[in-house]
Order: sequence, then C-alpha cells, then structure tokens
Amino acid sequence: MIQALLPMIFAFTIQSRGAAPETASLVRVYAHTDDKGEVSARDARRQSLKDLLSALNGRKKDMVLVKTEDEADVLVEVVDRTTTIPKLVFGPVVSPGQPSRSTGAASPIRAVHLRVALTYRGDPVIFTNKAALLESTGGWRTAADEIVKQIDKWIIDHRVEILANRNGS
Repeated sequence: MIQALLPMIFAFTIQSRGAAPETASLVRVYAHTDDKGEVSARDARRQSLKDLLSALNGRKKDMVLVKTEDEADVLVEVVDRTTTIPKLVFGPVVSPGQPSRSTGAASPIRAVHLRVALTYRGDPVIFTNKAALLESTGGWRTAADEIVKQIDKWIIDHRVEILANRNGS
C-alpha cells in the first residue's frame, strides 16, 4: 500500500514546488531612501518609496524584496522627486478638490519627475520617468510604476550575471 502511495506523494511534491518560484532564482532587491534633507522633501521621497515598494512587490516573477541591504543583490534608492510647470498641457486637467482651470482660480498644473538609482556591485544606474505625468492625476504613483518597469527590464537583462556572481562569491 505504501508503495502505491509513493508515486502520488512524489508527483504532488513536484507540483507543489512548481507552483511557487524558488527565491534562490530571484534577484534580491532592497529599496530605500535617504533620511537627510528638508522634512517635506524627505516625506515626499518616503511616499515615493512606498509607491515603488508597492510596484516592486507586484514583480514576483523576477525579483524578491528583502529587508536588509546585506541580503540584497541590487539596491534601489529613491534619490529625488521634483515638479515642473509645463508650458503646454493638452486636455482638461483638474486637481482633486480644485476649481476647474476655466475659472482661473486653480493652482498651476505640475509635471512630476521621479529619479531612482539602482546600484549593482557599486555601479549606479539612474532611472527617471519618461512620460510627462501630472501631479494632479496620480502622477507620482504612475511614475513609480513606470520606473519599476524599467528596473524589471534591467534585472531581466542582467539576471544571469547577478545570480552567477551571487553563487560564485
């Protein structure tokens, strides 16, 4: 009877392993931001870090978030976030809770610029959002999502090297 169950147990074990990817084959990522600078700038970077972590968490196929820098293969740092006032904006854009632009009482529309550094083996790569996203339309979260797509592509392109260096050291 036990001999009859062994093949089923073995098959179940193989299927269970296939259901969840092995974390050993995933690139380990530690995301953070600097605690220096003005309070408002620091708080803004922390908010972008939360957005970035949320987006990174959705990329479980190629990477896994780790809790400490020592565990990580790559470091991701929210370096800066700024806004500019674009010279030209297409379409109606209204900030939440703000009067429409036609009344002339609304504040200027601002485009967001998020800058993130990915560091692997001491070599930083800077990522920025390429689209002119507007702060009034959830631009910060969208900027973080766009940068995570770029980071994911970079990790996929360098995954073999990263895993080989991890196993070799």
